[in-house]
Amino acid sequence: MRLGTRERDLLRSLPGQLRPLLSGDRDLDTGSGWVRERLFPAAYDDPMDELEYRQLVGTSPADDRLAAVEDFAATLDGGAVRRGVWTADLTPEQADAWLSALNDARLTLAMVVGITDESQWRRAAARTDPTTIALTWLGWLQEELLTALMTTLDD
Repeated sequence: MRLGTRERDLLRSLPGQLRPLLSGDRDLDTGSGWVRERLFPAAYDDPMDELEYRQLVGTSPADDRLAAVEDFAATLDGGAVRRGVWTADLTPEQADAWLSALNDARLTLAMVVGITDESQWRRAAARTDPTTIALTWLGWLQEELLTALMTTLDD
């Protein structure tokens, strides 16, 4: 991973914002829905099936995502900075944690700017506010990471 120090600083702000949402300590009503409902969507339409599912999985999904955020944060605290560029080598597990944290950040920011489905993206993407710029950049970063990881796959 190779990023400018300002980009790294932006990423370093994400764990502190994601932790309360993922742990359930806080939720955010964006006007187009609650962020936790977007991060942890219902698995079933039937309320009783959903309740049974939630009881079965317990806190495991949230715990896994919180662990990924912690791994993501730890990698951002490592690496080396030289001439305004931060560099770190990610293990496959760390790359997976990055993908998880970036995805959670993108889902959260999409809710903040009012994107709840794919059809709204084009309208919202034309904005020039900092939140939308960060959302677009995080999407680009996630795509770059996925592309890099795909080059390591066997045919």
